[in-house]
Amino acid sequence: MPRLSTAKVGAVMEVANQTVNFSYWPTSKFGRRDKLQHRVYTSNPWALIAEAIADICPKGSLKYEAALACRAQAEDFYDAAVSMGGRNVGAKPLLLYYSFMNLSKAYLISKGFISPDSRLAHGISTNPTIQQVEGSILKILPSSPRKKELYAELFKAFTGKTIVGEKKYRLGKLMPQILFGHRVWCVAANESERFLSINELQYVVSDKASEAWIRLQIDEQEVSKLHLTHKELLSNSRLKNKWKIVRQSDTNRKNCLCIEQISNTSYSQRPGDALRIMSENMRQYLWCSVLLHPPYRKYYLYIAPNAERNSVLPQLLSMYLIIFFLGSITRYQPHHFDRLLDTDYGAHLIGAISEIPNQFIYLMASEILGREVTRASLA
Repeated sequence: MPRLSTAKVGAVMEVANQTVNFSYWPTSKFGRRDKLQHRVYTSNPWALIAEAIADICPKGSLKYEAALACRAQAEDFYDAAVSMGGRNVGAKPLLLYYSFMNLSKAYLISKGFISPDSRLAHGISTNPTIQQVEGSILKILPSSPRKKELYAELFKAFTGKTIVGEKKYRLGKLMPQILFGHRVWCVAANESERFLSINELQYVVSDKASEAWIRLQIDEQEVSKLHLTHKELLSNSRLKNKWKIVRQSDTNRKNCLCIEQISNTSYSQRPGDALRIMSENMRQYLWCSVLLHPPYRKYYLYIAPNAERNSVLPQLLSMYLIIFFLGSITRYQPHHFDRLLDTDYGAHLIGAISEIPNQFIYLMASEILGREVTRASLA
């Protein structure tokens, strides 16, 4: 291993004598200042979403009515799917897809990405290959001035990038991006694990320089288990060129790898003013799981092989495509659904039907609120 450079001198950021925990939405606007905001606990994210829409959209406006109607339909489809329990699995994916679709429309309308009157097409098509599931292709269509495509609009909202021309994603490159049931996929595909658990995400500050940056703490044994060199870790997690692995003087972290940003974020008065920018830059590299107990959010790096780097999508977008794929089969080729579940990937896809929905709802609720929403441990 090459000799590591020393970590930059700085202290873990504190505000009001409390360590600032990492979040995609660490602050909210309070007048001209950014104010720390804390996560919201709920057993009913649907009610929170309705309240957020009411706060965002002018009461009585078409935008308000359309966003709330889409949210209500999303909840109805979701409840119908969940109420089935373990029976009628073949009907669930289609109901879940329509729930995801309507919740996404509520998000796009309330945030102003599309107008309430937009007639959106799905923007996705697929022709499943049951004998070779991983070879199935999902085609993504771009929006045009005359015709808006839902997935293309959602892609633009989450990434800031416009889909130009038809894009194709191979299902076998999307399935490993699903955090839930990932090890089941590993067994089916005879592949090594690709998710690397992050022990800590820290905001670090240098008061002397009025600069801040982010550090990741990762268990070195986990990296060794995936047979990754330091170079491969940075490259395959897409951190290369903007991050580096450094040596820490902290003797309590002997078994941890420390990865820190190369460039710092400057602030003029308060360190907290840099939080939003740092978090926004960081989230493109992360996957997260919503937990019922502390720490309530668990973060991961996705280790993508070089040949699959261009197929890596933001977490919510890959989840959306998987549920679309399963919903498409149950709608147009229901006679193939049982055959699909009998393949090597059947257990992984059943796990996706079971685990993705609840996670998707909480993650989308967080996007709409612009604030971390997590499950209440006491409901």
